[in-house]
Amino acid sequence: MQSFFQLPQMQRLTVRGRLAYDLPPRRSSKPYDKRSLVATLPDDDLDLLYQWFVERRYGQALRLNRPIFGTHVTIVRHEEHVPNMQYWGKYEGVDIDVEYDVELRRHFGFWSLPVYSDVFQQIRAELGLPPEPDFHITIGRQFDWQPIPPAARRYAHQIRREREERERRCEEHSGSSPPSEGGTISPQSIR
Repeated sequence: MQSFFQLPQMQRLTVRGRLAYDLPPRRSSKPYDKRSLVATLPDDDLDLLYQWFVERRYGQALRLNRPIFGTHVTIVRHEEHVPNMQYWGKYEGVDIDVEYDVELRRHFGFWSLPVYSDVFQQIRAELGLPPEPDFHITIGRQFDWQPIPPAARRYAHQIRREREERERRCEEHSGSSPPSEGGTISPQSIR
């Protein structure tokens, strides 16, 4: 028997980014000499859009601080030791598609969107670095003095596990709606 109602697949979107090495912060007048590799994203205010979702869901008391490097995905953090420095700078300015999840999550005072990229893992392997378990687009930083909503007190690994379980159930039981999660936000959950 065919069901007339199909569960929506977890939605992922793609944005075009550009790889940049040793990118300084946008909003800083101090000299910056830390080594990092990021995929910069267009200045389309993606962070402001998702900050609006957070504020709409949790109230104006939870207003986030914009990322100081602009909207980006960190591939190599500044504190990581890079064993194969001969490959450093190899992909400077290369355009790349960045696939991200529309579910916003909170972890360690930051709100972000999960990113999925085998290319980023390959670049890290080429540089002699271990795989990164958590690529993400940072949407904003929560100030220390702001309250943490109980529904948002979850870790990134918990959200990933819940998402995998939900996707597995969706595949097994087409025709029933997935349970709602308190700590994640998607545009569809805002009314």
